[in-house]
Amino acid sequence: MQYYCGTNSFSVKHNPFILPGSTTHYARDRDYDIQHVRLDLVVDPEKKRLEGTAHLTLKPITENVTRLEFDAVELEVKEVKLSDNKNGSGSRKANYENTGRKIIVYLDKALKTADNVTVSIRYSGQPRRGLYFVGPDKAFPKKPYQVWTQGEDEDNRYWFPSYDYPNDRTTSEVIVTVPDKYMAVSNGALVETKDDKARGLKVFHWKQDIPHVNYLVSLVVGEYSVSKESVDGVELQYYLPKGREEEGKRSFEKTGQMIRFFSEYFGVKYPYPKYAQVVVSDFIFGGMENITATTLTDTTLHDKRAHLDFTSDDLVAHELAHQWWGDLITCRDWSHAWLNEGFATYSEVLFKEHDLGRDEAAYYQMHDLELYLEEDKERYRRPIVSKTYMNPGELFDRHLYEKGGLVLHALRNYLGDENFQKGLKHYAEKYREKVVETNDFRRTLEDVT
Repeated sequence: MQYYCGTNSFSVKHNPFILPGSTTHYARDRDYDIQHVRLDLVVDPEKKRLEGTAHLTLKPITENVTRLEFDAVELEVKEVKLSDNKNGSGSRKANYENTGRKIIVYLDKALKTADNVTVSIRYSGQPRRGLYFVGPDKAFPKKPYQVWTQGEDEDNRYWFPSYDYPNDRTTSEVIVTVPDKYMAVSNGALVETKDDKARGLKVFHWKQDIPHVNYLVSLVVGEYSVSKESVDGVELQYYLPKGREEEGKRSFEKTGQMIRFFSEYFGVKYPYPKYAQVVVSDFIFGGMENITATTLTDTTLHDKRAHLDFTSDDLVAHELAHQWWGDLITCRDWSHAWLNEGFATYSEVLFKEHDLGRDEAAYYQMHDLELYLEEDKERYRRPIVSKTYMNPGELFDRHLYEKGGLVLHALRNYLGDENFQKGLKHYAEKYREKVVETNDFRRTLEDVT
């Protein structure tokens, strides 16, 4: 590669992105379609205890299926049952094998594509990934007890059996029993809560009716102060540590503006009846765009003095934009994950332009460019769509986020605002509740322009 500056040129040798032992990955083959996931869980934050039953309702997509494989890492399986009913009634025991990474269920009859079956897997575990128990220790004796999950990329398999890959979409519900002083927050609508005063427990039943990929299933358990507001028919929910309500208002004060702006700019209204932002301790990322229920680090909360120099707006905008780009529409395999992260990074700049003007947005965009170029120069260069890697987490880099966003800015500048917005609207409408590859977006822009 040659870089030119005036009449001089110099060569730069880039380090390889592909590591020894990497393999080429394509969208995963499957022989069934999961239609609904229901998790019945018992979680105790202080005892660090997880028990549950995963009810997986599915339909074969090939004929004569005699066994089913589910992703499940280091879970202790107690029992597996089969039922021809979604609610698991009329169930019968099934033979199974637990390899430590897969649960293989052997069916009592071959399934046809016209059949439906519900597989109920009763299990327990102390997950090392995917679900995290947080609590006080010697260094931080006042740290609250909490439980929170982080599914992306393929870590939900550590806390419930599933088909844990983004080329399948399913509805879901989470029914979780916790000690009665805690709240449990999950995806979708809160169907009901039930008190078991005799045992000091409380049951929360959440249900998500719009299909989504597996890594977006989430759960947070903790003691929270909850506030709500309504914006254009969407209920905004804020779950904040008790005593930090004012910091929460300050950090998330522009959420309503963002929902209105993105709905108008993308041409598709915010697609769910609620949007929750749940703050947790010791979160391993800044935020995670779980469908209708984003999890956020408590380090984004800040006081009035810090607000002069610090803002949560970029994080909030990024995770909110994912509700369209990543949740409503999701990459079919990880090599195309820029369709999630590049779009959300682009959306950060969009809102900044709307809120603070083009100069502020251009400065922020320049920072994105510097971050990408630094990685390109100091670490490696790779195509945005890269199929050869060891694990999907390697792809979540400056090429995926910042360069992905910069490509969208370049397309916007080349096509013009009107054509580019038409393209986004058509893309969102055409692939709503579907999984996509980069060519789907390319063809959409070609059709519109």
